Amino acid sequence: MRRLDIISMRRYTFIVLIVLLVIATYLTSFFIRRERFTNESLKLVQENEDLRAQIQRYQASGARHVEEKNNYLTAKVFSTYPFNIKNQITVDIGENEGIRKNMVVILGENILIGQISEVFMNYSIAQTTFDPGFQTPVRIGQEEINGLFRGGNEPQVTLIEKEKQIQIGDVVYTAGQEYPYGLKIGEVTEINEISAGVFKEVFLRMPFSVNELREINVIK
Repeated sequence: MRRLDIISMRRYTFIVLIVLLVIATYLTSFFIRRERFTNESLKLVQENEDLRAQIQRYQASGARHVEEKNNYLTAKVFSTYPFNIKNQITVDIGENEGIRKNMVVILGENILIGQISEVFMNYSIAQTTFDPGFQTPVRIGQEEINGLFRGGNEPQVTLIEKEKQIQIGDVVYTAGQEYPYGLKIGEVTEINEISAGVFKEVFLRMPFSVNELREINVIK
């Protein structure tokens, strides 16, 4: 009787193990599919943002946009998880690949990420547009309104002449000589009319999230 009990117990244990193995296999496959779907969705969102930026850049430059295609190096972005670091990214190319300080970093071909700030043999660090020290002259919308972009947790454009007409959704793009003309920085989400003084400022929606960056391009 005891032998039968032992055999039954072994069979029961074996069945339980099979069931657990099936469940584990299914869950693993489910999470892999979900992660793959998330990554593909994120890539589509970024490609859509880049396409929109390309159209806006073409309009801003008066059809004189010079293609940078095949004139950049592609790099992977190192993870900083679980830390929410927005002001800089580290990429897997450096001096060995010809990277130099102050090279421009973009998402796709038309969205400004930032600028290389430190270079090492096999990797580099880039300052992003979320860095509080990041500043550059910009223009806003099709009217090409001048302003000064300032990075930070809430990026904004300041020193805008008060009488200039700006609309929510207007595109902010690079106009300083250190960057290719017309790279998209963001879109206007809020306009702050300063009561005293001759200037106003706007706050922006940025076209990328630092934590979601997986691959960037460095203009050569």
